[in-house]
Amino acid sequence: MCLLGAYCAPMSTSDSNKSSRHIHVRPSQKDETDVRSFFDNSVEGMFRKARNGRFILANPALAKIFGYPSPGEMLRNFPVDQDNVTLDAGRFLDLLTELKKKGEVKNFEMQFRRRDGLLMWVLINARTVYNVKGSIKFYEGTLVDITERKDAETEQAIIDEQIRQSQRMEAIGILAGGIASDFSTLIRPIVSSTESALKQSSGNEQVQSNLNTILGAANSSMALIKKFQTISRQGQGEMRPTTLQPVLAEALSDFRSILPPHILLLEEISANNRTVLADAGQVRQIIDNLLENARLSITDSGTITVRMAEVEFDERTGAFRADLIPGKYLRVTVQDSGVGVPEQLLPRIFDPFFTTRGADDAQGLGLAVAHGIARAHDGGITVLSEEGLGSTFCLYIPFYEQEIDQSRPIAPSPRLGSERILLVSPEEQEIRKWRSLLVPLGYRIEAVSGSVEALRLFLESPDTFDLIILTFAMPQMSGLELARILLGVHPETRLVLCADPTDPITSEIAMGAGVPTLAHKPLDTNSIFQLVQSALEDHQE
Repeated sequence: MCLLGAYCAPMSTSDSNKSSRHIHVRPSQKDETDVRSFFDNSVEGMFRKARNGRFILANPALAKIFGYPSPGEMLRNFPVDQDNVTLDAGRFLDLLTELKKKGEVKNFEMQFRRRDGLLMWVLINARTVYNVKGSIKFYEGTLVDITERKDAETEQAIIDEQIRQSQRMEAIGILAGGIASDFSTLIRPIVSSTESALKQSSGNEQVQSNLNTILGAANSSMALIKKFQTISRQGQGEMRPTTLQPVLAEALSDFRSILPPHILLLEEISANNRTVLADAGQVRQIIDNLLENARLSITDSGTITVRMAEVEFDERTGAFRADLIPGKYLRVTVQDSGVGVPEQLLPRIFDPFFTTRGADDAQGLGLAVAHGIARAHDGGITVLSEEGLGSTFCLYIPFYEQEIDQSRPIAPSPRLGSERILLVSPEEQEIRKWRSLLVPLGYRIEAVSGSVEALRLFLESPDTFDLIILTFAMPQMSGLELARILLGVHPETRLVLCADPTDPITSEIAMGAGVPTLAHKPLDTNSIFQLVQSALEDHQE
């Protein structure tokens, strides 16, 4: 039926032999009143549009959907607002084409902008009305606001994708765990046998050089196994109630010291004493990975913004964000203005060995390890990225019910000294940190980046160093092998070996090589002070 007795194109009937008839019926006053009441009180938007696209009629529901106070206001102002309201001119042209071609459209979905600027989705059913000569007279139909339904569908699609991604990462974790277990069984005998052969081949430099090469490759393989164990959550660290703000503050301080001048680091971190149950070293590893990933994504000038905030999720929003269980979380956000990640690559961003950089630039395990650590802490990591605009990574760690007593002293004042310390580390950031902490206290720090250079410096005056601090993972020669050589030259040398959690070294192995102190990185300020003080005091005794 056409509104207010308008003439409509006749509907097709099964009797194709009958000719179409055009019947004019003059409606009664009661019929017109009933139709007007139906039109004005309908919960669906109803309209009539001229051939040129101008609205002829609009009911109150339609005006409300588009954000106008009344139908009259809409009819007067829509011609001016139309370009702003119509978001997709091509889609609107498709609607008109289908109306002209078929005479009607059903369940046509389209997005518009309301008069107040809000976006909305609508469902349109319309048909073409013809005059007695068969020419188009106008279009009329109904329009329903389906924004809530579309938002729910979009949100559910994202949740489904998060669940699929979570299941995929679980499968990858199981595979990584199996690989780690099998390869660990194969490589451990190689490591132990090579170390034994090194002890028995003293005096034969060529043999020892070959054995060191084998041991270095085996140790690198063990380090890779440790990363796989972390990805599969087998390498869960020592969980303790802790606050994340000091961990984040120190990570940012170290990161700022190596940041090139063309990158601006912004911090939006307020005081927060919320407690989480975490391995502080592993959380620091996640933060370092996210910061380094942001730095490498900025090729020219850019900005990295780091935030920390408290958030709470219910069942729906928890599933929407990395499949988290309902509850309260601390969220650490690392946002960069770098190159971003193409949409088709985002589902693989946490896969082991996946990288958007060249094979020579990255191993592709940093984000996979970070994801594994976060899941081991009953948290998660999400990523939003757009190519050319940058990326935003969010780390979520759940609250711990008990609070830390902040009134207790953290550590005694650091010890002043004048001792000569040799620091051996391939990481410039680590050298800067140790220097900035120890030099103001009076210590004389000499730092080198490689084991060969350290050995040369040591041989010049073996008895003049009060303490030597070695990094385990170094090119050419590991810190453990360097320690063995140094002790062979000067048995009284005081050594400390620093290793990453993924390095294939234990206290027993270090002790067997004559190194009594093994420290696991990352080391915070107080840990460094205590480590140096303990090593030097033991030496004085």
